[in-house]
Amino acid sequence: MKYEVAVIWGWQNPKAVPLVHVLDPPIEPRPGTDFIDLPHLNYDHQNPEDSALCLFDPDAGEWDSTMLIADRIVPWASEWLHFYEIWQLDGVWRGSNAPGPISVGEILRQIQEAPDGTRA
Repeated sequence: MKYEVAVIWGWQNPKAVPLVHVLDPPIEPRPGTDFIDLPHLNYDHQNPEDSALCLFDPDAGEWDSTMLIADRIVPWASEWLHFYEIWQLDGVWRGSNAPGPISVGEILRQIQEAPDGTRA
């Protein structure tokens, strides 16, 4: 599969992190699910189709502004798309996970299942 992506990075801001958006073909949820169920996505509530890929945990120091986009972000995006294609087939995300739920949908389900309305 061939993908067109956009990497957006406000490198002048030392706290900015690169964002990767898939332009073509657009990423899609699995049949019977919604964008909130897509794993490892920086979910955009107002425009879910424009959500950026979640490639790293900024709090874990996996990215800093001294790193090169071509050396880190592009390979990570390629890896994310590899796992996305497999997930589309069987619904299992085989990529590495940051701590916590895998998707916004999972967070919402955990809140609904908790007796006091907090995350379980």
